Amino acid sequence: MRALLIAILVVAGLWAGYWVVGSRAMESNVERWFAAPHGGLVATRGDVSVSGFPNRFDLTVTDPSLADPERGWGWRAPFAQVFVMTWKPWHLIAALPQEQLIDTPQGPVTLRSSQLEGSLVVIPGTALALDRTVLSGEGLSLGGEAGWEVSAAKATFATRLMPDDAMAHEVGFDATTVTPDARFRMALSSRSDLPEQIERLHLDAVATLTAPLDRFSAQNTPRLAQVRVRQGLLRWGDMVISATGTVQPDANGQAEGRIDLRVENWRQLVPVLVASGVITAEVSPTVIRAMELLSQQGDDPAVLTVPLAFQSGRMSLGPLPLGPAPRLN
Repeated sequence: MRALLIAILVVAGLWAGYWVVGSRAMESNVERWFAAPHGGLVATRGDVSVSGFPNRFDLTVTDPSLADPERGWGWRAPFAQVFVMTWKPWHLIAALPQEQLIDTPQGPVTLRSSQLEGSLVVIPGTALALDRTVLSGEGLSLGGEAGWEVSAAKATFATRLMPDDAMAHEVGFDATTVTPDARFRMALSSRSDLPEQIERLHLDAVATLTAPLDRFSAQNTPRLAQVRVRQGLLRWGDMVISATGTVQPDANGQAEGRIDLRVENWRQLVPVLVASGVITAEVSPTVIRAMELLSQQGDDPAVLTVPLAFQSGRMSLGPLPLGPAPRLN
């Protein structure tokens, strides 16, 4: 009995020592990271603390801030927390505050949520390659200084490393009960009987990078090489839009490629294009006639199959020009 008690005390002492060493290492590594140069990225923080003895490392950073002044991007929050099980240090779980501020080239955006959590898993080893991530939230809203706001009842974003390609990740996104901005809804209500809320947004894609996402990413600088959309879906009232296709960045970093769209009850799409400012009300009859001609080439005139094309820095929906192509890199 005495020997058993001694063994228990020894194991407990070793475990306590492991936790103390691990917590101090985590705290010093975080402090070192914030103090180190990151190219054009400016990182600041308030206090750093680690708790959770004996089974977790609970890291709390107050007032974290990341900013890229040259490009106009940044992120600020009152705190960020990361939880790590002591026996599984390659699996990180994060809890984020209900309000965060995101700086964009178009101005600051506030992200609010009733709950926002994430997790990140790396592959154990020297490279610590990214295996999978999940970010999920409820009661989400995104609003800008100009007064616009978009919300969703629930949204989930997830990635997973492809088993046969170290530079490709499956990417999934799903959002339900999405409410567009009030001004857009007001502009749309006079032209369409679509409901105020979008029932579902869904994306299933594969993103291929130029280098793996691992601990050497700062030196290798992974960039997006290709996005293959396996399934895209928007379900809004009786209008359903599905999408498949592939795009990649051109020499200037703008999207090049094609996404094939299938639009059920396509006539509902034209008021959406007008309300969002993509086309004017004056040209909408011309757009409707063009879409009628395209839809008559299929079996069902209520279904429109049309390419969303990205070429030479421009974007078009079938014969309809939409403006500059989005930048991928």
